[in-house]
Amino acid sequence: MLRAILRLAYRKGVTDNDVTRREIRLPHLRRYEPRVLDARQVRQLLKGFYGHALEAWLLVSVCAGLRRCESVGIEWADLDLRRGTVTVKRSVQWVAGHETVTDPKTDQSRRTVALPRFAVKRLAQLRHGRTGRLVGDLNANQVAAHYTSWCQRMKLPCVPPRNLRHTFGTLAIAAGADISVVARQLGHSDIKTTARYYLRPDLSVLRSLQRAWERLIIGAA
Repeated sequence: MLRAILRLAYRKGVTDNDVTRREIRLPHLRRYEPRVLDARQVRQLLKGFYGHALEAWLLVSVCAGLRRCESVGIEWADLDLRRGTVTVKRSVQWVAGHETVTDPKTDQSRRTVALPRFAVKRLAQLRHGRTGRLVGDLNANQVAAHYTSWCQRMKLPCVPPRNLRHTFGTLAIAAGADISVVARQLGHSDIKTTARYYLRPDLSVLRSLQRAWERLIIGAA
C-alpha cells in the first residue's frame, strides 16, 4: 500500500524521486547467542543451591529446560515422582506490577517432560508433603533476584534464569540427544527454532565428528 502511494505521488509530480526503485538494505542482525553454562558449571550451581529455598525450582529449571514463566508456575502437584516427570500446565508472568497466570505459550508448550534420576530423587526428599508452587509465594522477579543474589554471594557460575533453559538445550544436543527429542522437551512448535538457538556443538563434539569421519575414510581404503 505504501509503495503504491509513493509511486502514485511520483507519477503525479508530488515528489522528484521514486524512492521505491532504490535498493534498500536491511540492517544485519547479529545472531542471538545466549550465554550458557557448561556441564561442570551446572554441577557447581546445583551443589551451591543444595538446601536453598529455591533448590526445587532450580532443579526443574535446569534439568527440564522449562521457560522462566513455566518454571515459576510449577506446583508440587505437577510433579509425578513415580514416573519421574513434570507437567507444564500454566505460564506465570509479572506484568505491570501484577502477576498474570495464563495457559502455556503454545499447544506444544502444554507438555509432560522427563527429569533425570538425580533430580527426581532430590525432589522426593524436598517434597515432604509440600503443596503449592515450588517457589512458594515469590513472583518471577523475586525468584530472579534471590537466585542472582545467592549466586553472587556464593560465587557460583550464574546466567539469567531464562538462560538455564538455553543451558539445558545446548548441553542435551552436545550430549548426543536427537534434536527432535530436544525440541519436544523444550516445547518448541518448530524444530527450526531448536536448531537455530541450541545447535551449537563445541570443539570437543566437532573433534568427535572428525574422528568418526577419519575412521570412515581410512576404513574405506
